[in-house]
Amino acid sequence: MIRAQRPSMGGFMGDLGLRGLGVLAQLGPMRSLWQQLGHQFTDPRLRQLFARYATYCGSSPWQSPATLMLIAQVEMDGVWSVEGGMHGMAQALARVARRHGAVFRYQSTCQRIEQRQGRVSGVHLQSGEFLPADRVIFNGDASALRQGLLGDAVRRAVPSDAPPRSLSALTWSMHTPTEGVKLDRHNVFFQSTYASEFEDIFERQRLPHSPTVYVCAQDRPAQLASGQAERIFCLVNAPACGDGNGITEEAIEQCQTHTFQHLQQLGLSLQPTPANSLRTTPQDFHRRFPASGGALYGQATHGWTSIFSRPGSTTPLQGLYLAGGSVHPGPGVPMAALSGQRAAEAVMASLASTRTFQTGATFGGMSTP
Repeated sequence: MIRAQRPSMGGFMGDLGLRGLGVLAQLGPMRSLWQQLGHQFTDPRLRQLFARYATYCGSSPWQSPATLMLIAQVEMDGVWSVEGGMHGMAQALARVARRHGAVFRYQSTCQRIEQRQGRVSGVHLQSGEFLPADRVIFNGDASALRQGLLGDAVRRAVPSDAPPRSLSALTWSMHTPTEGVKLDRHNVFFQSTYASEFEDIFERQRLPHSPTVYVCAQDRPAQLASGQAERIFCLVNAPACGDGNGITEEAIEQCQTHTFQHLQQLGLSLQPTPANSLRTTPQDFHRRFPASGGALYGQATHGWTSIFSRPGSTTPLQGLYLAGGSVHPGPGVPMAALSGQRAAEAVMASLASTRTFQTGATFGGMSTP
């Protein structure tokens, strides 16, 4: 499914075959992840722990399909860490692209994608410059096309019905000493009322009163001297309503107070201050990713058919291709990277179908283009 340009129900079932469909049935695709985990674990804490995999694609374990349990299976094979972090990977991709002739134009806001006679013709920049192109890959949130932020001409590139948004986040990037709990690189501090977190976010569209807190100690597992400042990243899930008035400054302050009080109660002392930390809200994410509302994973993976509803790399508008976490195969660095491969394959296939070949001769002397 992940390797397909855009999976369909019929193609998916045909590829699986009868034996594969039997295995899929055992995974419980019609059940929610939370329901299926109830069949696997008697300890509610283990159920809560493995339900966290739903948030990998910005979804609620009460609404996402049980097939997301496969993420745990994949992680058992090992998790890769990129030297230099995500920024290092972006730099490596840029180096390879430049070697192949790519030119990067940073700080160049796209105003609209132009089309002429049913196909893409170029891109207008906010500066007034026009870049002619017969193929364009768009890697922003697909909702920006749907809302017409890149021109009415390209609205039809994605389905008109807006899908439910995935999770956003409230985050803190800090450089501070830590006290108490000995941290690993990745740490999750749960609350006892797990369901309330997702009810607050998806049903009430508000910051959770009792959030689960993810803490990434980016300098671990190295040994640090006592009292030494280290890079800490904290995240709590939030509703993707950064384009409205649903999240007030007062609500953000309250959530911050609850978050760090909860960590303190569990033995971890962190002291974010304006001098040592940077806070990012759903509003900030929305400004950075227009039309997203701050959703970090595109659409929510809710319901077993949701995997078939993401836009693919090709669009109804000839010459326009899509990539990024809001399109198939989904969010996360590996999946977004695969979406780039799918887009590149689609572009190369379109080039192959229209390329003019050098004149040659067939047996018998007939000249052909």
